[in-house]
Amino acid sequence: MVPKYRAYDGGSLNRMYQPEEVMVGNGDIWIIDEDSVAGEWIVNNDIHLMQSTGLLDKNGKEIFEGDIVQFEDCYEVSDFLYINTGIIEWCQGGFHVTNRDSVLMEDLLDGDSLDVTIIGNIYENPELLEVEE
Repeated sequence: MVPKYRAYDGGSLNRMYQPEEVMVGNGDIWIIDEDSVAGEWIVNNDIHLMQSTGLLDKNGKEIFEGDIVQFEDCYEVSDFLYINTGIIEWCQGGFHVTNRDSVLMEDLLDGDSLDVTIIGNIYENPELLEVEE
């Protein structure tokens, strides 16, 4: 399987790319996307790569590392169900949904999709992670 990435330019552009090609070297990340002129590489030190998990959310949207997702969770002690929010992260050789605890993505699988809904990502929507007091 060829890895698929999404890239966020956190510099002056503050935009998300869907790169066609990615190259990493000497501390730089180079990408070619649909906006590149004549296949010209875009290089920027502020680019953050997010790898695809290869899975889809409930709505058929591809899930990438760095996505913020909501999922139903319940306490083991009771059947009380609540909506939980977490971040997709690569950790210990696999993708996890992390928040107060780390949840294995496999535990949220429902066939070929995850039983989660993408609500944003950590770069464009950091406010979604703020805790209400």
